[in-house]
Amino acid sequence: MGKPLNISRDLNLNLEDLIGQCIAILGIRGSGKSNTAGVIFEELLQHNYPLSIVDIEGEYFGLKEKYEVLVVGTGEGVEIEIDAHCAGEIAQVSMEQNVPVVLDLSGFMSEERTELLKVYLSSLWNLAGSFRKPYMIAIEEAHEFIPQGVKNELKEMIARIALRGRKRGLGGIFVSQRSAKVDKDVLSQAGMLFLHRVVHEVDMRVYSELLPWRKTEVKEIINSLDTGDCMYVNGDNILPIYVRERSTFHAGFTPSLEAVKSPELKSVSASIIETIERARAGKGSQSPAEQLEQRIDLLESMIDSKDERIAELEEVARTLGYIKLEIPSFVREPLHPGSLPEREDRISNSFPVVVADASTVDITESVQIASSEKPESIGAPKPDLDDESGNTSSSLPPAVNQHIERLVSRFIREEMLHRKVLAFLVEHSPGAYSAHQIAAWTNCPQELIEDDPPHGFLSPGLIVRERRTSGTLYRSALRAFVNREFRVFQPDIGDCGLHYVTRLLRERLTLIA
Repeated sequence: MGKPLNISRDLNLNLEDLIGQCIAILGIRGSGKSNTAGVIFEELLQHNYPLSIVDIEGEYFGLKEKYEVLVVGTGEGVEIEIDAHCAGEIAQVSMEQNVPVVLDLSGFMSEERTELLKVYLSSLWNLAGSFRKPYMIAIEEAHEFIPQGVKNELKEMIARIALRGRKRGLGGIFVSQRSAKVDKDVLSQAGMLFLHRVVHEVDMRVYSELLPWRKTEVKEIINSLDTGDCMYVNGDNILPIYVRERSTFHAGFTPSLEAVKSPELKSVSASIIETIERARAGKGSQSPAEQLEQRIDLLESMIDSKDERIAELEEVARTLGYIKLEIPSFVREPLHPGSLPEREDRISNSFPVVVADASTVDITESVQIASSEKPESIGAPKPDLDDESGNTSSSLPPAVNQHIERLVSRFIREEMLHRKVLAFLVEHSPGAYSAHQIAAWTNCPQELIEDDPPHGFLSPGLIVRERRTSGTLYRSALRAFVNREFRVFQPDIGDCGLHYVTRLLRERLTLIA
């Protein structure tokens, strides 16, 4: 029997549904998103579910009105002032003794905040690997820590929790008022969404990708939401709900002329405070040598996690089996049709190459052509030179051929799994397929496709991901991609030329796996 959560009268949700779950709560300021986050926190605390809340505005100390929550950092309601030096000890106490923690970062400078979070989250990650129990990490204003288009150490750490934390029992709640600024790789992992009202057009476009309706319908529905209303999305389950109001003090309320009475706040047990104080006192001000040792420990823990990831990838390689590597044409020069059969025979007889992961092989350095003539393209399919349009690869303008080679060369650098997905979708266009169907056809693990979608092909629009009532489907958008990429050449090569480029790319892309 599940433990029901009192989030909304319109929603039937159990505590077990949140274990290891990645949740996104999105909406503009004043739409009710912080209240939704607070309600979920209250329900977790009600069921003694351990969690940490990264609070950059000092909004969540009011949870202490009903629950024993440890508030650390700086600002109002803080019980212990901490810095990065003792953040690991706080994480250890929280994980080992099931102590819920609010990290109040409102008084920290940006760099101090980043360093503290790196130590704290790294400690939680390592501890979760040992304890393997449910634990939730919530991050307010998530776009400040996992921004789209920016790479840094903290972002990679949070992304790792979102992408792979489920195996360790870690779940994530990401709250943001600017959905378009949140990293798409992390947002795509959110299996549960609470979508409040937004007004920015770029944020509305994100919602259009998350909801299975036409853009005009999405805009109309989202604009009609009042404060507290949101669209709940969990797989095929999509419904409008009204989230109840928080029962604890909400420090992030919009100020008004009415007097606000400060609540009486509960405190965690004195023994826990003493444990943390001892750890904090023991750290004290560190010497440069001690700081360097701590930095070495942090880097070693990151190396351990990378070694773990390498081991996982090696297991994937063994699962996929050994792959025969075909030498593609685009590592040299554009195709010269007349010499293709002769060169294919020579390569197939002279260079049988077998590798566990073709994406790790530097083809241009590993294969040497035993010939005094100038190297030409090898292994590419011979195009149909009798195309009804009258075009051939040699008759296309050199700039078009060069752009084709650049694109294919870029695609071959993507991961092998992603190339397999692309090749399958291009070959089976215009059909749309689920991760389960793609896995069955390509003999790739379904979990890998779901956990690591082909973003390198989704971003440029070569593959399109669609959310439908039956689930998430993928399909090739090669024709639309060609029309965009080669639009500048259209006046010279015409529509027939674009059609031929599409055919040529289709032949090339079906072989890149």
